Amino acid sequence: MEQAHAAAEGLFETLRGLSQTRDHLKQLRSVYTASDGVHQATYRPFLRQVLEEVFHPDRPECPDIEYMSGGLTDLLKTGFSMFMKVTRPHPSDNPLLLVFLVGGVTASELRLIKEAVSTHKPGSQVLVLSTRLLRPTDIAELLFATPRLSPDIGV
Repeated sequence: MEQAHAAAEGLFETLRGLSQTRDHLKQLRSVYTASDGVHQATYRPFLRQVLEEVFHPDRPECPDIEYMSGGLTDLLKTGFSMFMKVTRPHPSDNPLLLVFLVGGVTASELRLIKEAVSTHKPGSQVLVLSTRLLRPTDIAELLFATPRLSPDIGV
């Protein structure tokens, strides 16, 4: 009984830790929208939210996606934007978008990326990089069987 209780407590500790990973974000904090009586509760994957922010041209700048300059001119523009009204480039302005997913990517996430690109900006190219291609059975193992929240950094 004590082992089962400890295992359940470890499971909930991992889930609580995962729920806090996006606390510092301003706009992309939640993947769940609660029911308000008129609309039912919805789930919007984090990856879908990021891609919608990147590819939707009418949205203002997302505070959670930071533009990193590529050259001296862009660096000066980005630096002066703190003092002056300088528009920074939108990520969708580039014909090629690199998406790197740390921890792995599933086949359903690759399909989600393909659908989002074909819906919002069909002419652009997206290069998806990841640490590994995940199977459905890998997710439970990575979440609950490995110490992801307290990694061994050798200190």
